[in-house]
Amino acid sequence: MIRRAKNNQAAHGNKRWLAPAMRKFRRPNRDSAVHENAEPRIDGPHDTLSYPTTTLGQMLEQSAGRFGDTAAMVYGKTCWTYSQMLGQVNRLAAGLAGLGVGKADRVLMMLPNCPEFVTTFMAIQKLGAVVVNAGPLMGSDDVTALCRMTEPRLVIALDLQAPLLAKIERNHGDLKCLWVCLKDYQKRFKRLGYRAKLWQARQGNGNNGHGQQIADLLAQSPSRPPTVTPDPNDTAVLQPTGGTTGTLKIAQLTHRNLLANAMQLSLAVQLKPGQGRVLAILPMFHVYGLSTCMVTPIFNAATILPVTRFHGDQLLEVILEHRPTIIPLAPAIIEPICTVMESIKDGPDPALVDVLRSAVVTSGAAPLTADASRRFESLVGVQIVQGYGLTEASPATHTNPINGPRENSIGVPLADTRVRTVDPGDPTRDMPAGEPGEMLVSGPQVMTGYFKDRQETDNVLTVDAAGRRWLHTGDIVKVDQDGFYYVVDRRKDMINCGGLKVYPRKVEVVIDKHPQVQDVAVVGRPDAAKTEKVVAIIVLREGAEGHDQLIDELRAQCREHLAHYEVPKTFEFVAKLPRTALGKLQKYKLRKSGNGDQAPMAGKDQG
Repeated sequence: MIRRAKNNQAAHGNKRWLAPAMRKFRRPNRDSAVHENAEPRIDGPHDTLSYPTTTLGQMLEQSAGRFGDTAAMVYGKTCWTYSQMLGQVNRLAAGLAGLGVGKADRVLMMLPNCPEFVTTFMAIQKLGAVVVNAGPLMGSDDVTALCRMTEPRLVIALDLQAPLLAKIERNHGDLKCLWVCLKDYQKRFKRLGYRAKLWQARQGNGNNGHGQQIADLLAQSPSRPPTVTPDPNDTAVLQPTGGTTGTLKIAQLTHRNLLANAMQLSLAVQLKPGQGRVLAILPMFHVYGLSTCMVTPIFNAATILPVTRFHGDQLLEVILEHRPTIIPLAPAIIEPICTVMESIKDGPDPALVDVLRSAVVTSGAAPLTADASRRFESLVGVQIVQGYGLTEASPATHTNPINGPRENSIGVPLADTRVRTVDPGDPTRDMPAGEPGEMLVSGPQVMTGYFKDRQETDNVLTVDAAGRRWLHTGDIVKVDQDGFYYVVDRRKDMINCGGLKVYPRKVEVVIDKHPQVQDVAVVGRPDAAKTEKVVAIIVLREGAEGHDQLIDELRAQCREHLAHYEVPKTFEFVAKLPRTALGKLQKYKLRKSGNGDQAPMAGKDQG
């Protein structure tokens, strides 16, 4: 799946790290029967890599030591080399230590993609402290809960977030704040707009002199931080998760977890040390963006190209100007940029197409539809490489080979990632080859557990007789004869229709084929006769009308392709579906009818 690379060497001095992984993935043996005292059938590559025994802070030092003059980060018109970035990180770490941040202390970060996100994150790691990666989009209730659960020593936030922090301080009066301002990076006109937003924030009982500006802290800090040596098994990041379920949990990711995943991803996309340029449009406050857009680039001394806000046309300008070699995206980004390119009268700029065609373009965070994949391929001429992961796995566990991705597949397991497909009702029983089942994964990237939540940890992590830790993903998958995996649905999304299992994703794929359907979600709702009934919630394309006739067409389409019990009993139409920042569907908001702005515009039950 991944070709052998010649003379490829890790950015941190261990020449043996990459060599074993250049072997082709071995095809899983699906003919071996599982007998009574044998280990369960485990799919995935069994080559063992030699992973770095270091920490995230040391990783930056090693990259700067070997590639000090290489551009580490380009933001707007400003460029930092690895030597310059390390100097900035060291000075900031010294300043944070002066504020009382030490080993194992927790620091809440509420920052968008920007240079300060990278330097702040790495400075916290230099001190052996722990990043609580909240991001600037989290609501006040969740941030309040996060502060209560993690008790951070310090909050580092965008100055525009001051009103939100003011609310939280009512329950946490001793909360120290360090403010980041992005005004000076803006062009003159946008700088005025930023200043106006900042003034409004201060008027809202926000940052009226409370806390300290990060620029002032840097100006008065020494150039060297205190010497701290964290253990690679120490927690580096507390990553909130639960955006699709509504239940806040905090995954504990260690230095070893994140570095192992960086190494696995480096092999998968064949990122060469000191040579790559990585577009950082994915929010780094999500673990997908953190890993693909920051940790993996620094691991390889690649150039990070942070983009703070997503605008389709502006993003394409950044791509054309800086020519990234690795472009990690999500479906919520891919579809809008396809729309922008399609709207150009004479077609997209050939130079832009050349950049996209020569780069490795990946997709994750949410399922990539076949329609979006084909749109991109028709515009650019290459396929998007889809992968799979989850917060609890730092996050990546699967990816397609970059030279031969398969449509609708999440690919094959990453190096040293073992996979089992088990009966959702009995995880001790492996499913026969080709049959759908819940996916369990094991590997060096799997978290140690949820922070201060033993019950939820025990629900998703189990240990087998060999001492191997398995993460229950909750995703129902099937695997083909070549070892490629396909996500069928979420275990929790399965609908019990009179004792028969309905996989919503299967129904969504059929409905999505109708030309008037823009987006669709299928959920189960309580039903007296059938336990649950199948409900389709649909967003129509602009200009679509005639709901009753359309429902008849959709029902006929479903009957043609699905079993009778899989056909939705109810069709509803909404203005939009609830999604997270990365486009993940929040189905828990749709399982009850009458959900505020998600209430049906129109609906019809099957007679």
